[in-house]
Amino acid sequence: MTDAKDAIVSALANSQFMLDRFIADLSPEEYLYRPTAKANCAAWTVGHLILTDRWAAGRFGAQLPALPEGFEQRFARDEHAPAAMEYGDVSGLRALFNETRGLFIEAVRRATPEVLGTPLENVHPRFKTLGEMALFMSIHTSMHTGQITLIRRCLGRPPLI
Repeated sequence: MTDAKDAIVSALANSQFMLDRFIADLSPEEYLYRPTAKANCAAWTVGHLILTDRWAAGRFGAQLPALPEGFEQRFARDEHAPAAMEYGDVSGLRALFNETRGLFIEAVRRATPEVLGTPLENVHPRFKTLGEMALFMSIHTSMHTGQITLIRRCLGRPPLI
């Protein structure tokens, strides 16, 4: 690695790899499994990560394809969406996450040091610049991947790492 941008890209790529590895073999039914009644299922988690990556990639000027109709409502953070029992056809979530993350990574790769240092209009408690926000997105993905590892273990799957 030669600079902060390389570190951010590496963190984003590694967290993408980890999530992809943990969802690659889930069936559509397993995407909907909840270890407890109020826990997030993998479907909502991956949909949520797609939305947050789109938000972050947009801050870097990435051109993103349109989402399927109703996607943002199904995977929102409001009270009912994470608790929903139906998310439509979940078979495309993995590919959509990987496409979105790839576009996000490419947008970060194109960013200059000045862009990475750009202060955010609405400062978050965990980040205040575009570069810090991009790096945080890798942590955000890793945290949610950890939730999916619990789902896998509850389904009787062996650990992958």
